[in-house]
Amino acid sequence: MKKLCFLFLLLISVSMLSQNDCEIPNGNFQNWSGSDDPVNWITTNMGDKYGTPTVDFDMRNVLKTPGKFGNGVKIKNSSVLEMLKIEKPEAYAKLPASIKEQLRKSSFSGSLFSCQGNCENAILAENEIFMRQNMFFPISKAPGALCGYYKANLKEGDKLWILPYLAIEKDLPAGGVMPNETASVIFENTSVWKPFKIPLRLFPDRVPVRAFIQMQLVGSGFPVTPPYGMNALELVQKYPSTDGSEVFIDELCFCDEADYIDPDDPILDEIVWEGTGGGAVSNDNGNTGDDEEDDSEKIYIATNGSDNNSGTESSPFATLQKALTVAHGKRLEGQAVTIIVKDGIYKQTAEVDWSNSMRLSPLKIKAQNTHQAIFVGSEPISGHITWQKFGPDIYKASSTTLHPDQVEANNDYTNPYNGIAPALVVNGTVLTHTQAVQQTPQSYFFSPQMVLANAGGIDLNTATVEISVLEYAMKITGGGNVSIRGFRFKHFPVPYMAGVTVNDASPGIRKSSNVNLVNCLYE
Repeated sequence: MKKLCFLFLLLISVSMLSQNDCEIPNGNFQNWSGSDDPVNWITTNMGDKYGTPTVDFDMRNVLKTPGKFGNGVKIKNSSVLEMLKIEKPEAYAKLPASIKEQLRKSSFSGSLFSCQGNCENAILAENEIFMRQNMFFPISKAPGALCGYYKANLKEGDKLWILPYLAIEKDLPAGGVMPNETASVIFENTSVWKPFKIPLRLFPDRVPVRAFIQMQLVGSGFPVTPPYGMNALELVQKYPSTDGSEVFIDELCFCDEADYIDPDDPILDEIVWEGTGGGAVSNDNGNTGDDEEDDSEKIYIATNGSDNNSGTESSPFATLQKALTVAHGKRLEGQAVTIIVKDGIYKQTAEVDWSNSMRLSPLKIKAQNTHQAIFVGSEPISGHITWQKFGPDIYKASSTTLHPDQVEANNDYTNPYNGIAPALVVNGTVLTHTQAVQQTPQSYFFSPQMVLANAGGIDLNTATVEISVLEYAMKITGGGNVSIRGFRFKHFPVPYMAGVTVNDASPGIRKSSNVNLVNCLYE
């Protein structure tokens, strides 16, 4: 009996030691503040059962469940259709089949994020920076993989996407899941606990000190091999999962020895070197870090150039549109091309659709000097606009047309993530678009019916106010291996909902997933 007790205690101590070594706070999901609130994690639950008057149903989609060992977590989908079927069967029976299908496909996809602080308040306040700060947790050693156990009951091709992100200071990337890695997407059903391992690789000369983990149910259109890193977030918004899917997770743990990428490994050319805030890793050497001795064809653009020029350094083009057209012809002939944009302010838009030309030689579009080629999308508002006091520090514009060429606000009610609002700039400061202008200094609300601004005590009638007149600087679709490097984009439209990414783009950019953003700034 003593031997059995000793063995039991030994197993407990080994388990505790293993979790401590894992460095993922509550990665075994043993600690819960309630049936739907795992400690050190933030969920997408809408409220406790019958606890939300406007819902009046259990809309939780992250729940406590028996795990592989002790407790685990269940990530599921909740929908209005499920509520009707269980709580109001008579109303459910009367619904046309087409309405049932629409409700089923609008299921509220479950997700789970690591969280070490008050993430809920950060989300409610739409404070993206504060939210990111809370999502990260410290790590003392570089991991080689994320390990765990799962069970799955996925419907209609749904999947669970898992994103482990490793960072150095300032949230800049240190490594993570590499391109072409399928282990980060769970798509096979199993009724018994199965182990999984997501290999991680580290960038040369970068030692991670922080990490966060995201898990998200996604729909059938989400690929088994998602785009590298943060680009996959754009697809998550496009492909919500359907009603009835659920995945069980337990014993999350960083494991294996660190695997650093060799500096000459070609996989580095495939990686989007972006941080979680939309920025990217800078080489801090005054340029974009490319090898100027490569054999690609060079095309130059300058503020004093002309599209009638030849596009050489001494005879540059004036527009990116012209340079892209010339570059495409050279790429079709098998020549790699680098478009170099000289220092200066550019107010122009370039758009190409190369959807039918995916297998082309590489194209780089780069600033000659990092962040010194600046694309600006705003102009001062019209002089006849006046601002009336609408409350303490709140001003209402006399017209919703602040400039004859302004980008129109669009809140897509079928998919709010597609909505955009023109940027509003006061004395050089870009205000934050929010639904709660009264409670948020340095913010504004823009709709086709009304423009409100809270500039934190600034009189807008005497301030310099600008509005977006260009929707984007670059729109590039398809075209194979394309990278955009080292630019600064200022005053382009922003997401209608704070903290989301719109239409596969950062402000000033519209792109498909093959286009990598490297070391760009968005202001």
